Amino acid sequence: MSKSSVTSAPALYLGIVQFVFVSTWTVYAIFLPGLLASVGIPKQWTAWVLMADQILFVVFDVVAGFAADRVHRAYGRIGPWIVGATMISCLAFLLLPWLAVPDGAPWRAPLLLSLTALWAVTSSALRAPAFALLMRHAAKPQVPVLAGLALMGMAVAGAIAPWLGASLRELDPQLPFAVSSLSLLMLTSGLIWAERKAAPQDRPTEATRNTPLLRPALFFPLLAFSALGYQVLFNLNAAPRYLRDAQPQELVWLMPLFWFGFSGSMALAEWITRRASVTRLFALSCGIGAGGAIVATVFPGLAAASAGQLVAGLAWGAAMVAAFGIVSEFASESSGHHPATFNGLLFSMLALATFGRIGINAMGLPQQANWTTAITLAPVALWIAVAVLVSSKAAGSSASRQVGK
Repeated sequence: MSKSSVTSAPALYLGIVQFVFVSTWTVYAIFLPGLLASVGIPKQWTAWVLMADQILFVVFDVVAGFAADRVHRAYGRIGPWIVGATMISCLAFLLLPWLAVPDGAPWRAPLLLSLTALWAVTSSALRAPAFALLMRHAAKPQVPVLAGLALMGMAVAGAIAPWLGASLRELDPQLPFAVSSLSLLMLTSGLIWAERKAAPQDRPTEATRNTPLLRPALFFPLLAFSALGYQVLFNLNAAPRYLRDAQPQELVWLMPLFWFGFSGSMALAEWITRRASVTRLFALSCGIGAGGAIVATVFPGLAAASAGQLVAGLAWGAAMVAAFGIVSEFASESSGHHPATFNGLLFSMLALATFGRIGINAMGLPQQANWTTAITLAPVALWIAVAVLVSSKAAGSSASRQVGK
């Protein structure tokens, strides 16, 4: 068995874990308004609770990544630490619907909010540290491909989210919460096996290490802007655009098109990364995503909306593959080799973008006529700006290296 196939097994396993994890978040978002209302918190506070969760992700994705790097340096393994944090996370998630009892007890509301915070904080262990586990046990050229395999789980979870929303909304939340938390706990336990299964790779030497074309201080803010473009396009623009040409009951079939495109880029990850540097791939993907967004939102007809979302999903998937490759370059270049910390910054930027999208929606801007054009064109503007900036910086870095030689 080849070394790459040995490492692919943990990547596929992590993809399954990410599928359950993202589905768990979907279950949480579906039932949160009812849970809050049952303990006397008005449903209109739902968006603000979700935003608070994202802020916790912004902070603790980095904290969890930094802690995972320290644990690895001290003990050589991070799998048991991830499983321990996930046990706490799953217990907090399991208890949430049991607290949602409308008996008027004043202590239930603060305890429910505390458990949601504990769940958000501890679930950060399944983001940056879990992906860093792959980075530590893969040669750098493998990282984008393995990240693509792991991201497939997120794509599938995103594709079935509309179906979950339609199917679970009328159920008692105790059953979905129990199934989600227990399934995630059982699957996460296998990450200890995945860490042992992966063949350790030698860290690149100074002679073979490639200096990234971008610096972290520039890349991570640009990643946040590009992620905000995805959030606005898919979560704010897609459904209203589809409803101009389709019936509401058709959304359950139309909304997953973005994730079908996303999955397609995961399948093409190895072919793509062999033909372009990850930095240029990131810029190109943002440019293609802008084109898809124009077709999806500006051109008339259901076919155009569907095709545009499909292309945009393909582009965003390729951008995510490239982002993990860029983060791998940052980690290998750093003197302390901090893959989990850099992965934490990546996921932190994604959470920041989610925070921005929820905030835009909470303020009611999509429903205001004077904001319609701005929100419709925001993904196009953001992705074009990121593509231009990354391309220009990458070209400047390449030119500087040539001069240096």
